[in-house]
Amino acid sequence: RLVRRKPEGMASLAEGEPRAAHPLEKRVRKVNIEVGGKVTELVLTAYTNQVFVIATQNGKMGTLLHASKDSKSISAPLSTMDATYSLKFLLGKRDDKLLELLARNLVESTSSSGRSLLLGVCIKNLDVTTTKELLKKILAYKVW
Repeated sequence: RLVRRKPEGMASLAEGEPRAAHPLEKRVRKVNIEVGGKVTELVLTAYTNQVFVIATQNGKMGTLLHASKDSKSISAPLSTMDATYSLKFLLGKRDDKLLELLARNLVESTSSSGRSLLLGVCIKNLDVTTTKELLKKILAYKVW
């Protein structure tokens, strides 16, 4: 009979005792949804410091954006301490206002958990209605 021993110094967890989160631990959700009448693959991954969202209709990442909440200025008066967000296009189409709108709405949700957003979108015929529909569905499946 072979018995494995734990190395010295390794503490064992009691049954049902919660584990501390590993810094690289992630939660992933992958679903197929319909957006604008077309099947869209949605992949949401939550890391400890960032949320990565991909919405694609052709299996490609498309335009990639990074959005995060800016730190508040200590010297600013309390009345002007509203949250501000930074948005940067990393790859793909630049200056797409609908993608900006989508990213800003999503980062408002992710920043409440202290996470920035990495967003990849490849949707054909993206318009205001499709953007609102996509936002609603991403928030319905959120992992953060």
